Amino acid sequence: VVEDYIIDRLTSIKKWKFIEAKKLNRDDFGEPLLIPDLINAIKILNKDAELTDGDINIALSKLKLAPANMEGVKTVLKYLKQGIPAKLEKERTVKNIQLIDYTNPENNEFIISRQVTFVGVSNIRADIVLFVNGIPLVLIECKSPAKPYSTLTDAYNQVKKYERAVPELFKYVQFSIAAEWNANYFPNTTEGKETPQEKWRVEGIEDEVDAIIEMLDKATLLDLIRHFIFIREVKGEYTRVMARWMQYQATNKMVERVIKNLKGEDHRKNGLIWHWLGSGKTLTMIFTANKLWTLNILENPTIFFIVDRIELEEQLRNEYEALET
Repeated sequence: VVEDYIIDRLTSIKKWKFIEAKKLNRDDFGEPLLIPDLINAIKILNKDAELTDGDINIALSKLKLAPANMEGVKTVLKYLKQGIPAKLEKERTVKNIQLIDYTNPENNEFIISRQVTFVGVSNIRADIVLFVNGIPLVLIECKSPAKPYSTLTDAYNQVKKYERAVPELFKYVQFSIAAEWNANYFPNTTEGKETPQEKWRVEGIEDEVDAIIEMLDKATLLDLIRHFIFIREVKGEYTRVMARWMQYQATNKMVERVIKNLKGEDHRKNGLIWHWLGSGKTLTMIFTANKLWTLNILENPTIFFIVDRIELEEQLRNEYEALET
């Protein structure tokens, strides 16, 4: 029931294209990419470059040869955001071969499928997979609300098993969703490690699954991939960081204020955002700075980050205690 509902809403309202798993453009269940779809998208999105088959093969090789670990995850995410650098045969110059058109979402191919099999250390069958230009970016695991012992935690744990079973898939999948009557989303690893689960909120929508449907709107999903997911490295360990709903809303309101001010549509040059403890103030500012830089609307921006003295003292104390340990 949940699976049917999500697919129906995404296809009818958000205009995703549904294709049955057996009809997807793939011959090898060990290959997560829909290679023919990706090749076609690369040709469409890079019309301004004289790409040869050799150029495309190099780009595909770089993508496929990225290791199925968190370091490879970082590489793949960079390729998704910025494109794959390659020295083109005809032009003899290095250019980034784009995999996704973030400016015009409708230039991309959005496919949703169900009961999709992937082969790795063991076989898995994902309830719902969302592909953009042949790249699996989101996985949804559904549980029946009619079964009292089938919960969101079960769905979450199932995805964690998938990560260990087919790490090659999760170097592409950016986040997963556990769904029944309610729904949580969480960033993925390639190792099955614990990651925080969050709720997505949309003003005027109370139902959690419907809020997730809005999260998977084409433009919103691409915005999340480009500006609100990154890989954080702490002491040699990589984690995938993804915005919470309030960070997403706050960032976009700040960016909108800056853009309107630059265009002369809004003369306000400051603002105030109320936060609570642990809401992620630091990450909100990182997301905002990154999006302003990516959109390239400021000529030479300077961003001041003023850290609260008490917070700074606490951070230094924790670091000192860690060093002692």
